[in-house]
Amino acid sequence: DFLSRRDEKLSSGSNNRKLRLTDIEGENYEPNDPSNGGVSYEKGMAAIHAVTSDGRIIEGVPVFGKAYELVELGWLFRFTEWRIMKPVVQWGYEVFAKYRTNITRGSSLDDLVDAHNAKKALREEEEECSRCDNLKR
Repeated sequence: DFLSRRDEKLSSGSNNRKLRLTDIEGENYEPNDPSNGGVSYEKGMAAIHAVTSDGRIIEGVPVFGKAYELVELGWLFRFTEWRIMKPVVQWGYEVFAKYRTNITRGSSLDDLVDAHNAKKALREEEEECSRCDNLKR
């Protein structure tokens, strides 16, 4: 995505990148990993979250400002902090976040969480069966 490419460009391909994007739907996503800040699938799907380098968790509109700031484009989101704009932007984001999955996925957040939990339970069950099979050998 745009921010990731910008981050890579600014770091000149070195390991000094400022952003780490995480796929909360990835099989290896572990909410309890400190780098993921304890953000569950449900919380992560309900609103955008970020874990700062010092471990603080930020959520919602401020995440965009921080991410753009880290790739030297913070000025693009500075208006979201203006006293007159902040409540309007916050309200707009809350409306967007509430209906985002219905629009982009065709499913409610609750349905996605249920499907995710069912998939996770099945994966855990398969892992347990695999361990049992290995013990029998």
